This record gives sequence, structure tokens and C-alpha cells, in this order.
Amino acid sequence: MRTLLVVVLVATLLAAPAAASDSDFHAIVRGFESGYGAHRVHIPLFGLARFAVHLAQPEGVKDFDMAIFETPGGPPPDLGRFDAIVKRAGGGQWSSVIHVRSRRNAEWVYIYLRPEGRDWRMLIATVQPAETVILEARVDPEFLASALDDPEHAGHALNGPQSEP
Repeated sequence: MRTLLVVVLVATLLAAPAAASDSDFHAIVRGFESGYGAHRVHIPLFGLARFAVHLAQPEGVKDFDMAIFETPGGPPPDLGRFDAIVKRAGGGQWSSVIHVRSRRNAEWVYIYLRPEGRDWRMLIATVQPAETVILEARVDPEFLASALDDPEHAGHALNGPQSEP
């Protein structure tokens, strides 16, 4: 019983720093749901995938969370509100890095970064006609820098070498 108590206490202390950023992510997800009337899709066994990434930390990714929404009516017309949702949820700590909009395909991509201790939090939102994906990952800044310097190597590291068609 005493061992179990120690394990629970240690797990709680280790999870405390992640809880603050998790609340950012969940506030962003709730803001998107309520602000745009989107319906979140349940992902089976997602908790198990998060646990595996947390243990293995493949190529600099230390943790991640993801929400997928059905947006059958297409992307919301005013995605400027999304920027406000992110800034409000993160207390202004998220820095907007990339905003891309394709009018032809009705797709949007937003990428935000913020430091967290020795790591970086990256928030990526992709909005497409049928679905929206919001992903947050805690990454090693050295891996992030090397991925930006050599994106082909980063792709090989994450996906394995791709053969030419």
C-alpha cells in the first residue's frame, strides 16, 4: 500500500508541469468547439498512443495531444477568431509562426510555438472542408531546429526513407 502511495505521488508530481499546457490545449479545443459549433470525433486507443510516445520520445517528440473535428459545412468563414482563442487560452504566450490560407481549396493551416522549460510546445491547426485537426506537441528544440535546417532528413527520421515512384 505504501509503495502504491509513493508511485501515485511521484506520478502526480511528474504530471504537474504537463497539466498547465494540457489546460491550454483543452481550452483551445473547447473554444473551437463552442466558437465554431464543431463536433469532436473520438479517437479509439488515443491514450495508449500518447503513452507510447511519452515513453519512447521518437525523434524529439516528447508528448502530444490531438483533437479531430467534423466540419461538414466546410471551414468556418472567420478563422481570425481562432487566433484570438489561442492567445486567450495560452495567456498570450503562443507566438504565431505560420498562417496559410488556400482560397481555392478552402484550407487553412495555423502553426504556433511557445517555450516550455527546455522544450518547445508546437500547436498546429489544419482546417479542411470536411474536418479540422488541432495537434499540440512538446518537442526538443534541437530536433526542431535540425528539422527546419534539413526537412528531408526529418521526413526520413519520422517516416523512413521513401522510394521514388
